[in-house]
Amino acid sequence: MRVCFESANREASILSPLENFAPVSQTLEHRRDPLTGRGSIVIKGRLDYVKNLIETDQKFLDELVQSTMGSCPFCPEAVATRSPKFIPELAPEGRIRIRDAICFPSLFAHEDFNAVVVPTPQHGVSLLGLSPRIFEDGFAACLLYFEKVKLYARQVSQMMIAMNFLPPAGSTIAHPHIQALASDLPLQGVAELQQRGDSYFKEHGSSYWLDLIETEKQNGQRHVAEIGNVSWITPFAPLGLCEVQGIVCDKSTIASLSGNDLANIAKGLTNVLRFYFETGIRSFNFAIYSGINDETGFNVLVRIVARYGYKPRFVSDIWAIQYLFGEREVSESPEETCSRLKGYFR
Repeated sequence: MRVCFESANREASILSPLENFAPVSQTLEHRRDPLTGRGSIVIKGRLDYVKNLIETDQKFLDELVQSTMGSCPFCPEAVATRSPKFIPELAPEGRIRIRDAICFPSLFAHEDFNAVVVPTPQHGVSLLGLSPRIFEDGFAACLLYFEKVKLYARQVSQMMIAMNFLPPAGSTIAHPHIQALASDLPLQGVAELQQRGDSYFKEHGSSYWLDLIETEKQNGQRHVAEIGNVSWITPFAPLGLCEVQGIVCDKSTIASLSGNDLANIAKGLTNVLRFYFETGIRSFNFAIYSGINDETGFNVLVRIVARYGYKPRFVSDIWAIQYLFGEREVSESPEETCSRLKGYFR
């Protein structure tokens, strides 16, 4: 088997005050990502324990939405005067519009080319309010921006799309927005996937991600569903809580995505968000990864992870073991997540 799933179990034994100091054994499963070798610790059965950290104080969230509405630079009445414009050489019109979505340069760039896409004029949107149409418009604006970037700077080869939803996910503005990033230099995580994927392709003559899909279909534990040409799985060694991945089976680059591809990705994302919402999750990050060109053994990859809740005294789900030691940790196995998620794709 080309795609191998490696893990090792360890036991932590304590006398637990929750069980009147009776002996309790906890299983920790150390997993390795089949492509990168990066580690994840899967702690089964602990999701109930962290549920209070996942839950959001709705009143507190409503206060955030209401208190920021008047000063929001992404609301329709403010965008024209408070959002930046592209330089004329890149986009003479200043800003890019696709139906309700508006795209403009980030006021504080994170990459050589960094646009913000506001996909909806609505300021306060719940996970259930993020419709496929909102994502389709937002993604279409990202693609049009990337087209203009390539015409302006032909050396650009790296394109990425990301979204941070609410403060626990790193968002500084409550209004939903998407980041479109481009450069000739890849970010660390993107470079790792591209290099490992290229090595796999040279060794086996096939795409790692297509082989992964077939392997997951055969074992049946983590394959969620297919929407058109996008396969949805829960990864063996997750980066974060309730992580879900979408793999575009016949496309290598973001720039090559069609309208149908965007619709398939958008539909899958909204299915995941319905699942998150009913699980009590309100905050998330997602990213779309791209290959460099259509000749590589890369498949466009979508990753979405849940983040902890928004409340007056919220706790981050990222601590030293993830941030400084580089080891991921999740409180529910991907197999359990997959089992619960499947119903939202029917």
